[in-house]
Amino acid sequence: MTEAWEALISVARSFFLFLLRPRPSVSKEDQLPLSPLAIGASLLALSLAVTAMFAFAALPLFLMAEAAPGSQLQQVFSGSIATIVLAVIVLGPLIEEVMFRGWLSGTWRSVVGSALFVALVFGIIQLVGGLLSVSAIILQLGLAVIGLIGFKVLSPIDSGKRLPHFERAFPYLYWTQGLLFGVLHFQNVTSDSPPVVVLSTLPIVICAWLWGFARIYLGLGSAVLLHAAYNVPAVAGMLVFGMLQSS
Repeated sequence: MTEAWEALISVARSFFLFLLRPRPSVSKEDQLPLSPLAIGASLLALSLAVTAMFAFAALPLFLMAEAAPGSQLQQVFSGSIATIVLAVIVLGPLIEEVMFRGWLSGTWRSVVGSALFVALVFGIIQLVGGLLSVSAIILQLGLAVIGLIGFKVLSPIDSGKRLPHFERAFPYLYWTQGLLFGVLHFQNVTSDSPPVVVLSTLPIVICAWLWGFARIYLGLGSAVLLHAAYNVPAVAGMLVFGMLQSS
């Protein structure tokens, strides 16, 4: 227990320093004397703790404003358990991590791979989705698999030269991707109160920065797994809540 706590404190300190001064690679001085599993577990604990603290602090305001899950979120959770798990725990983390953090190392391989992956998943669906007699989520899954094969062809994606001036621009890119990730999730909560929407979005922004830290320290695959693990309690809670409502 003591070792886990010390690892959590060490990772939290490193993340805070990284947040103040983001950089696209880890120097020898910045490396943590911990296993990737310990770092990932600590980042997951921090992600969940941040979300829980914001939720607890904002709960009275949420209740007064009668906040509710957004329409898109309700639509996702109206499907079967299999489609919910596929959308929220598999596809969502994969697509969002590639889109927002896949390119954060700044190498041409990571940037090209992320751009092609996003173009494939969203562009092909728009072009041929109406022509195929399969659900959008199955089509997304198939295209995601093809995209991952493309990433494998480009691997190792974090090796090679970075784009010109990327290191200088990295802090602003890192902070901005977190803010944009939060904006993307504005629709998760429906409320007439702007403070409620902001409070529901702030932990998502912080999580985006935590997962960006994971992307740099552990790699893209670890960031995807961390995001997916973070979504598991939310899916479980929504499913339990839905079952209680139906009963």
